[in-house]
Amino acid sequence: FSSFLLLVGKISGQDSFEPQDAIILQNKDEVLMPLLLNQLPSPKDFKDAISSLSPEQQRFATAFREMQLESSVFAVCLIQLKPQLEALLNLPSDALTKEIKLTQDLLSLFIDYQIPSDLLSFDGDKDKPASEKVSTVKGHVGSVLKVIEETKEKDLEAAQKEADMAFELNQAASMNQAASMPPHSIPFGAPAPVPPGGFGGLAFGAAPEA
Repeated sequence: FSSFLLLVGKISGQDSFEPQDAIILQNKDEVLMPLLLNQLPSPKDFKDAISSLSPEQQRFATAFREMQLESSVFAVCLIQLKPQLEALLNLPSDALTKEIKLTQDLLSLFIDYQIPSDLLSFDGDKDKPASEKVSTVKGHVGSVLKVIEETKEKDLEAAQKEADMAFELNQAASMNQAASMPPHSIPFGAPAPVPPGGFGGLAFGAAPEA
């Protein structure tokens, strides 16, 4: 088990990092970052390249180079999440080392459901042993997961009732439409009417006149 926060950005100072984007990586997750790299000329090459330009053009080229240098120091920062979780939940260091399922549940609650840390953290006596603190956090996690599961079941039941009601309404609409249709002029199974005078002026079954 492993979980990290990967930050990409630039170095904005001697000891400062300015993040631009981030992603959480867990277990066997992989991420590919294509980089577009443009080689910048050295100070001497740059000076030689702009020596023949006008003063205005030199000022513009120098300002543009400074902007490139400001954003060219690309940096990657990798932060392990487990120690941050322990600090957030008021747990001692390494308290979650063997609590793989608890850690996964915590990450799911924070990432997927945006549960506030106040509902999950240990807020009791700081002098209690680590095992009791972890047990307290487990209890909080179990309670929140139970509420989430009950909510899911209620939502599922409501969706099922809505689907059943829609089906019944469609069935009733179909029956009403069939009942409102005009009756056929010839009932099903009834003999067709004979034209006046019979077939060709002869009554059916009568012998022709001599």
